Amino acid sequence: MKAINYILKEEHKLLLIMAFASIIFTLAVFIFDIINVINHHYSKNLLLSGQTPNTFPLFHLATILIFVAIFKTKRFLLPFILTVLYAITFIYGLSARYKGGRLGGEEFSPKVDFHEQIFREANEFDYIAALFIFILLFWQISILLRMLIKKLNGKEILP
Repeated sequence: MKAINYILKEEHKLLLIMAFASIIFTLAVFIFDIINVINHHYSKNLLLSGQTPNTFPLFHLATILIFVAIFKTKRFLLPFILTVLYAITFIYGLSARYKGGRLGGEEFSPKVDFHEQIFREANEFDYIAALFIFILLFWQISILLRMLIKKLNGKEILP
């Protein structure tokens, strides 16, 4: 059953605009991170201090797949599954970044719960990316719930 029959065309356009804004934001951060790595590489002070720049996690490029899935399929189960996988990978990536950034190993670090690990490792980009994920995820959930409710009730579909 096509979701396009259950949502207004304007809502579908707004969802596409939101997904496209997420792509633009992700690509901008990717470009800025490349510039940061290049500047960091050529900076003698930072090289002597032994610091390494943060690298952009490539799983954020999943926003392109989500946009294409919303644009092409007209069904919201595939974009929903992609958004859920992106959200899980995003949260796991924050935790892995925390664990990878510790010095001295577990015996020298205090025990930190999972939520604290995510909070300690998140930066401004992560908060904005989480906002995009949150909006897309719950928007798609609302569409899927509307589809399910209308299908169960047997009501007419939107024109």
